[in-house]
Amino acid sequence: MHRFAESDVLREPELASSSSKRNTSTPRRTRSRLRFIAAVRFANGQRGNFSIDNAHDLEEARRMVFDELEEVATVLITSYR
Repeated sequence: MHRFAESDVLREPELASSSSKRNTSTPRRTRSRLRFIAAVRFANGQRGNFSIDNAHDLEEARRMVFDELEEVATVLITSYR
């Protein structure tokens, strides 16, 4: 499967020292990032699946497919988590 975007940088979790206080507040909710997958058929009959990780919505994902790839005959895009 191909990717349009670099994956997030992996970071090691911060280790709490024994002298630090525990945080009892509720954790902030981060907005889950939308991910899309595109099934593309090219004009020459070849096919490919592409992961689109940095689009904000379905329309932007579609636009990115047509901007990045040449000779696209058909495209089917869906979101996944």
